[in-house]
Amino acid sequence: MADIVKDATDALKEVSDAGTQVVQGWYRKDINVTHVTLWDLGETDDGHSDDDAEGVQLSVQVTIFSKEDEVALTAKIKKLMKKHGFCFEARNADDSEPQNGIYMKAQRFNKFYEESEE
Repeated sequence: MADIVKDATDALKEVSDAGTQVVQGWYRKDINVTHVTLWDLGETDDGHSDDDAEGVQLSVQVTIFSKEDEVALTAKIKKLMKKHGFCFEARNADDSEPQNGIYMKAQRFNKFYEESEE
């Protein structure tokens, strides 16, 4: 079974190696510095042939939570995710105003996984 959170974590290894925590889930108050969260958005069957799906399309949201507007980190994440086979879907349009002093930059990606013959 494909694990999009693991694949996204692997794709963002350069970010975590540079000191920014990459965690599964949502905003973490206990992490009082910039951190990146990964949220599994689900799956859809894809690539239908003869009424059977040839694989699944999994989606993940990658969100940066920070006290600064992390434009450069957003671009880096997009580049790394695409480099590792993810397709960029969208980014939140109005995420430059902080809520409670915390900026949130969310991007959505998807990745196709072929069905394995068993």
